[in-house]
Amino acid sequence: MVRSDVCRPECGCSNEVPSNMALTDTRTESGTEATEAAHSAVPAPVSLLGSGDHKALGLVYVVAALLFGAVGWIISALIGAHSLGSGTFLSESTADGFLSGSRIGLVLLVGVPVMLGLATYIVPLQVGANTVAFPRAAAAALWTWVLSGGLLIVANAIDGGLDGGRERAVDLGLLAIAGLCVALVLGAVCVITTAIALRTPGMRLDRVPLFTWAFIVGGSVWVLTLPILLGNVVLIYVDHHYGAGTSFGSAGSQWAQVSWIASQPQVYALLIPVLGLVADVIATIAGVRQPNRNVLLVGIGAFGVLSIGAWAQTAFYPEARNEPLWAGMVLLIVLPTLAVAGGVGAVLRSGKPPIKSPFLLSIVALLFVLLAVLVGALAVLTPLELRDSSAFNTGQFAAVLAAVIAGAAAGVTYWAPKMTGRIGTDAPAKLNVLVILGGGALASLPLLVLGFSSRFTVLADAGDALEVVAILGDGLLALGVILTLLTLLAATRGTPAGEDPWGTGQSLEWACASPPPLANFGELPAIVSPQPLLDAADSSKGA
Repeated sequence: MVRSDVCRPECGCSNEVPSNMALTDTRTESGTEATEAAHSAVPAPVSLLGSGDHKALGLVYVVAALLFGAVGWIISALIGAHSLGSGTFLSESTADGFLSGSRIGLVLLVGVPVMLGLATYIVPLQVGANTVAFPRAAAAALWTWVLSGGLLIVANAIDGGLDGGRERAVDLGLLAIAGLCVALVLGAVCVITTAIALRTPGMRLDRVPLFTWAFIVGGSVWVLTLPILLGNVVLIYVDHHYGAGTSFGSAGSQWAQVSWIASQPQVYALLIPVLGLVADVIATIAGVRQPNRNVLLVGIGAFGVLSIGAWAQTAFYPEARNEPLWAGMVLLIVLPTLAVAGGVGAVLRSGKPPIKSPFLLSIVALLFVLLAVLVGALAVLTPLELRDSSAFNTGQFAAVLAAVIAGAAAGVTYWAPKMTGRIGTDAPAKLNVLVILGGGALASLPLLVLGFSSRFTVLADAGDALEVVAILGDGLLALGVILTLLTLLAATRGTPAGEDPWGTGQSLEWACASPPPLANFGELPAIVSPQPLLDAADSSKGA
């Protein structure tokens, strides 16, 4: 569907959208006005509370998600220290609450919202929209998520997480998870609607940038599955609060009822936007068109279909992991992952990208995606006895989150000049490449190896040493999150960026001022392919 209710500036007609419509606002009339208005695109902190501008909302999502991520990995390290200390570091109830709280928190406070934040900021720019669809709903989603995230942290701190020991505090934690689900679904709906309904004339769905396409796919998976998590939470609340005759609300069974959100195949849903982001960043840095674009579109779509895992809830259906459907999805998802990796490889063969930090971080993210899906496929092999190994599942979860953080760091570094209007020092981002690569490897590989201990008992003797290494990996990932924030901060103190600081921009976010004005664009180039800026450059060379 192509947006037809907003005329292009050069047509001379007066068919404009009224500024009070909920869907979007009017576009700035000229490029000159857009440049002059760019300074108003980064509002003062006080004005953020009342802002419906998608750029302000996206920045809050990203910064808050990264801060939550730092806290989450510190808690993960504390849980590891508790385990190594023979259970004397924390009380048993607190340790169980922290374990379940960190898992669901890293999904709902970090993995989903950091990509939602980048999409809220970037997707409207990539499709040529004035703003995000339903900006008031998008703002409501953001602040509901922030409030619910704070409540979840408070609830876990007072022994009220899943399987916690304080009844009223557990109720508070369940309320927080419910609020997070509602907020993230609402935010995803706003961005998906923008990508589908507010595209500039000429931009068909097969011409949208790959990050936008990946978010359409990934956001749709979240919209389908997060309401099921909400249903799980409501059932837990009813059973826990009113003392029903089932065991689902009792302490010790609550996390089991929602653990599917961090298990195969549902955990792969966190990786879908990462695939599109990596493809866009590498193609732009390389300065070449994606030669296998249709393969990537199909591959990302297939990856999304194979990431729907709300049906595989072992708390209700213990035999789910023995089903051919589960095994087939876990095995088949390797194929679209390899297709995307092959598309990236084709870009690398076509061009010679300079060694810049967004490129390196994208490669790191892709490596962890490959690691996560390949080791996940090992769980299907019955002789290895891995599907029920908590250490192996935790190691795979760490690999998935490392891919998300590497992808988020790549996106922040890549789009920081657009967000801030300046190009800062690249030192934090270059250091971050090594930190995230090392942290992800240390946090995941030792636990993956430990998962084989049920098959190879000699590994059990090295369990403590492997867990110490994993704790160090959690600490490095927390440092990687902090360095990502420093990268964004450093970009605010650099030299002016211009519209296209990379010089090889392909999609429409590089056709507006940096930072973009409130209405984003002046005059847009004609859209006749997925790379309108390369088309415009080719036309100017031909002229």
